[in-house]
Amino acid sequence: MPILLGVLAAVLVGISDVLGRATTRRANSVSHVSTAMSIGIVISLAAALALGSEWRTGDILSGALSGVLVAGGLGVAYRGMADSSAAVVSPISAVFAALIPLVWDIFGGLRPGLLASAGCAIAITSLAFTTFNPDLSGKIRNGVMYGLLAGFMFGTGVVFVAGTAEESGVWPAFSQRIVGFVLMATIANRRSLPVFLPGRLLKLGLLSGVFGTLGMMSWVLGSQSGDLGTVSVAGSMFPAVVAVLAATFDDDQLRWWQGIGIFGAIVGMGLIALA
Repeated sequence: MPILLGVLAAVLVGISDVLGRATTRRANSVSHVSTAMSIGIVISLAAALALGSEWRTGDILSGALSGVLVAGGLGVAYRGMADSSAAVVSPISAVFAALIPLVWDIFGGLRPGLLASAGCAIAITSLAFTTFNPDLSGKIRNGVMYGLLAGFMFGTGVVFVAGTAEESGVWPAFSQRIVGFVLMATIANRRSLPVFLPGRLLKLGLLSGVFGTLGMMSWVLGSQSGDLGTVSVAGSMFPAVVAVLAATFDDDQLRWWQGIGIFGAIVGMGLIALA
């Protein structure tokens, strides 16, 4: 079940990213993130009350710190894609988002078996293939720095929110969304940007926030009941979902190496599930 929740998280976050890409093409990314975080507050609060999660102050604070890191990581990633190139930023940030929770778990004493180790290695390598783009236009050096910072922030944010106690349920995701919204709304006000997306983009932003919040809650619940590292590797496969959806419903082309990466991700997840 934990790995299935990780895979579900990847699907939901992937859908959220596709919707987010659609809005940020026509509006500021800060407004999109704050809009998405706002609906996430409502969704995660309703889920916490419905699931009967236990309020634990330490875990709530961990979720709040995660909110700063996750929202900041999203902002850095979007900024890097604008200033440099998504072909540079996306692969680096995605791989680091998968590696950091896994390394954290290993240092914490996790000793994954042969199948799980092989599955993680195949999945992370495949993730790099899935997100690679040969169009390396822009300032590559800046893109590398943005990618490293975004991946570090998002991966560390996942460690804080998904490493909470099982009894806390999705309360940490609730505090994450509150702090993330406050942070991005503050940035929007300081830059004289709208806190919420304008007009028809508002619905897309809110829908992106719904899928993103459901994905994060799945990530949290999976990690609370299983190994943080392996579940996070599964959850970090969302770029593969983005690649498939963008090729199906947008103008993107699914290149042959992305197909290999998607197949490898599926094989990696299968090996982890069998472990």
